[in-house]
Amino acid sequence: MTTQNSHPNMKNFNEWAKDKSPLMAMVSLALAESAETCLEHLNMLKSGKLIENVLYLPPIKQWLNLYRNHRKVYKGVAGAMRSLGREISEIVDFYEFLIEGFNQSKRMTPEEKQHEIEKLSPEELQQIMDEFRNKEQEIKAWLLSLYNEDDLDIGARDDKEEKKIARKFINTPEIIFYFRVLIPCFLLYGTYPPYLLRKARHGDDDAIEKLLRLDKSIIDDPKISEIFHQAAVAKQRSKFDLMSKAIQKAPKVRIEIQTVKYAFAGLISLASIALGQKLTAVAINELFNAIAQDSGKGIGDDDITVGETFEKAVQRARLFWQVIPPPRQT
Repeated sequence: MTTQNSHPNMKNFNEWAKDKSPLMAMVSLALAESAETCLEHLNMLKSGKLIENVLYLPPIKQWLNLYRNHRKVYKGVAGAMRSLGREISEIVDFYEFLIEGFNQSKRMTPEEKQHEIEKLSPEELQQIMDEFRNKEQEIKAWLLSLYNEDDLDIGARDDKEEKKIARKFINTPEIIFYFRVLIPCFLLYGTYPPYLLRKARHGDDDAIEKLLRLDKSIIDDPKISEIFHQAAVAKQRSKFDLMSKAIQKAPKVRIEIQTVKYAFAGLISLASIALGQKLTAVAINELFNAIAQDSGKGIGDDDITVGETFEKAVQRARLFWQVIPPPRQT
């Protein structure tokens, strides 16, 4: 492959990337740099500003079914994101390429992996990754505009068309579920909605409280509703009080930059396996350190503590990115 790893004004990253394939270096840099932007969006999401622009929630039966149908959630999210334009559509395509490559890599020899990678056009991949980095600010501005429907004046399309696209995007059922439930559930609680719901249905107080704080609509799940109904009797009054308070409260924990970086570290790990050059947790930590140094933030990334905890976090996050399989997988 002829693509070069060198990036101007990024001495430490270039040193980190010198023994990595050009594609691996490009992907790692793009993903690592996305963590802080992602945190901004999640905090605005938690503030409720995006939800204020949601015109409706899906019917309760359809909403609860999204807890069980990962494939439907993925198709809805991917379709909505592709509707935003060619650049974002290409990012979705590249994500699917990584997931597919990861799954295929389990059945391939190192030689077969290298052969598949060599089929890729370095120029096309470089273009995708460059567009990802170059479009980050524009995508960020577009997403910020979703929080203020009077500020949708970016891109080539007229304001009315932009608002129409934004409104459609926001009100896609799967998008609402993805941003209101699935992503916050993992980043706040380190688990997935179906798993939490399963424990809650078996009467686990901690799971019930977490789920009700996250998604008030879950009270309409037949099993959760029955638990609430039965808890009204005197002997279960503590459970009744717990559920009554939880439905009025937000999640107890905050989304920290460390949590988001750990999530992206898991995606970098998954990508490295898919591309046939698995990165250790130490190597991923060194990547974040190099970016911090090049950004003038110190000798390392203070948000990441390398060690057993980080290694486990990377493994857990790697599973998260596989929880919704691309639709073309069987």
